[in-house]
Amino acid sequence: GDATMAVAISEPDAGSAATDMTTRAVRSGGKFVINGRKRWISNGGEADYYLVYARMSDAPGAKGIGAVIVEADTPGVSFGKRERLMGFRGIPSADVIFEDVQVPEENLLIGPGGFRKLFTAFSIERLGNSTMSLAIGQACLDRTTRYVQERRQFGKELIEFQLVQAALADMLMQVEAARLLIYRAAAKAGRGAPDPLEASLAKCFANEMAKKVSDQAIQLHGGYGYAPEYEIERFHRDAHGWALGGGTPTMQRIRIVSQYLGRSFDQRR
Repeated sequence: GDATMAVAISEPDAGSAATDMTTRAVRSGGKFVINGRKRWISNGGEADYYLVYARMSDAPGAKGIGAVIVEADTPGVSFGKRERLMGFRGIPSADVIFEDVQVPEENLLIGPGGFRKLFTAFSIERLGNSTMSLAIGQACLDRTTRYVQERRQFGKELIEFQLVQAALADMLMQVEAARLLIYRAAAKAGRGAPDPLEASLAKCFANEMAKKVSDQAIQLHGGYGYAPEYEIERFHRDAHGWALGGGTPTMQRIRIVSQYLGRSFDQRR
């Protein structure tokens, strides 16, 4: 089959503050020697290749960070135990550990200081992530719409109750608003990367929409919403995962204001 690649940025002590990473890739005699530990790596332990972001110089913050490609079977690469998470049960995740791992210097993808260029890729990732949240919201809306017209209580369909109508209307508004924010960012991007402001607006809204809409779906399904066979509880668990990956809604809000005002804010001061 096709080779797969996982991206390794986060570390035990560097999540949202990604530039706090301590994994190092030191150039030495035509090779890079890598030492460190990466965490929350989707497909960790399963992928054929890892795109590893690491400190390549002593320059502070983003300036010293570059990226190098490491094959999974390179000596010194090992993996932590597979994470057991609230959701994302279908996506393996594990620590990736590097102990004196040597790769040829032609495996360099981005030299030190190239981390800033990554923000373009982050905008693309954010839009993909938003779309996953939209899919969860739409699936919850579709299943709930069907359920409230089939299920009868007190001698009538659930949809006949005005509180149910209001809840369904709220779900529909949330889903459609998220869809339009995603469409706008994608359409204006054309064949390029989306505008960072529009991508962050879409991600923050879509992530929170999926959490709210899946929660509402559980309430409207009653006890069945809490039972695994209807899958609504799974949608709700997975909705939280998409919000955590690719920059949390809290980080998106900081990016949104920064992009909107054209000012950067240092979170370290």
